[in-house]
Amino acid sequence: MKPAQKFIEMHNTMTLATIGKDRPSAAAVFYAPIKNGKSLVFVSSEKSEHIVNSKNNNSCAVTIQEDGQEWNVIRGIQIKGNIILANEKYWNDYLERYDYIKSDSTLSKALEKVKLYELKIEWVRIIDNSKGFGNREEYEL
Repeated sequence: MKPAQKFIEMHNTMTLATIGKDRPSAAAVFYAPIKNGKSLVFVSSEKSEHIVNSKNNNSCAVTIQEDGQEWNVIRGIQIKGNIILANEKYWNDYLERYDYIKSDSTLSKALEKVKLYELKIEWVRIIDNSKGFGNREEYEL
């Protein structure tokens, strides 16, 4: 799991996919790793489509990847897990990672309208084509 944890630590944006009543949805969100990279916290509005979806079915999928790559050096992470409302203590982890939020009045005010959610990771696949096309490692948590 160490290569996956390192990759997660080095990045900050994930694409979060959830399942609605009749269709899937995806959204890009900033995240902060917690619990030694076994969970990710992110902020969102209770009214956002992915949070509404998670209230009916909290299963989700995530991708985190490098930008601007050729196919032979694609590196990224695929994650499957569950979304829950995060413990308030993890706000510290989120705000430590994005410390500029506190000094920006617009962002600080926006945080008053959102909640902190935790994505509990159950499965991870790290893909690294630089080690050979289709190179992958998988981990169950």
